[in-house]
Amino acid sequence: MNSQQGEPQAISAARFVVSFDGAAPTYFSELSGITSEVEATEYIAANARTGAIVHTKQFGKTKPPTVTLKRGVDGTAFLLAWHAAARAGRPDARKTGTLELQNAAGLPQARYRLLGAWPSKVEIGNLKAGASEIVMENVTFTCEEVIPI
Repeated sequence: MNSQQGEPQAISAARFVVSFDGAAPTYFSELSGITSEVEATEYIAANARTGAIVHTKQFGKTKPPTVTLKRGVDGTAFLLAWHAAARAGRPDARKTGTLELQNAAGLPQARYRLLGAWPSKVEIGNLKAGASEIVMENVTFTCEEVIPI
């Protein structure tokens, strides 16, 4: 926070570090987003006294929060093995961890607690033979809850 004006400062991050239940930290180069959603449901009723139709919006179905990150494929199989455990429905596939947004010096800019998380989607990008680009991996973690800490 800016001490002179008391205004919040925008966060910038050079890397994103995810750590889960004692596993080695995993580094990502991009945070595509943290998403949490409560759908709006329309409720229509008639007023019993006047007969007037009343339209309101109510809280609807909640969707679990997700965190989507991107990194270069580094040859480790940890995330794919974890994703396979989640696909098999193993209870130990749900883990609690942290997401830390770090600046270029490695200092934390923001931290989030990821409760009951698992990699619900793993995408490994396209690459042509002989190309010099880095193969990118997108990982979406579905969580029971995401809490800023």
